[in-house]
Amino acid sequence: MPRLLPEQVIETCRARPLPTTTPGVPDPLPENCIAECALNETGILFNGQFRVEQAVKALSTQVPNDTLTWQHVIEVASKKCYIITVGDSFYLRDVAKNLISPQCIPSSFRFLQCTFSIVYRDCPDIYWNYQNDRCGQFVVALNNCHYLFRHIWDI
Repeated sequence: MPRLLPEQVIETCRARPLPTTTPGVPDPLPENCIAECALNETGILFNGQFRVEQAVKALSTQVPNDTLTWQHVIEVASKKCYIITVGDSFYLRDVAKNLISPQCIPSSFRFLQCTFSIVYRDCPDIYWNYQNDRCGQFVVALNNCHYLFRHIWDI
C-alpha cells in the first residue's frame, strides 16, 4: 500500500520545531503539529480552512494513477473523515477548559489517522500480496483485529 503523503512533506514537518509554549497552557502534541504541518504543506489546510477537494487531490497523487478504484477509496475516506473529525469542532471545548493546547489542534491528526485507516481497510485487493505466506497471514490478522481499527469499522 502506498504512503499517502509525500516523503518530502513528512521529512519537512518532522524537522520543524514545535511552537513555543505559554506557561500554564498545555504543550502542543508533536503528532498534532506534524499532521497540521502536513496538511498545510499539501494545501489541504489553507489559511486555517480545510479543503476536502484538495485533500482528495493531494492524497491521490501518491497512488497509482491508472486506477479509479484508489481514487474512489480516497475520495470516500476523505469526505467521511472530514465530517467526523473536522466538521465537529470537539477540540474547542478542550481548549476552552485548558485541557489541550490551542496550537496544533488535534483535528489534523485525527483526519489523517481516520483517512489512512479507511484507505488501508478498503485497499483494492490487487494491491495485497497474498502470495507471500507471511504477508498474507499478517494482512488477515490485521483485518480481523477490530481493536486496531475499532473506530473505523462502522464508518
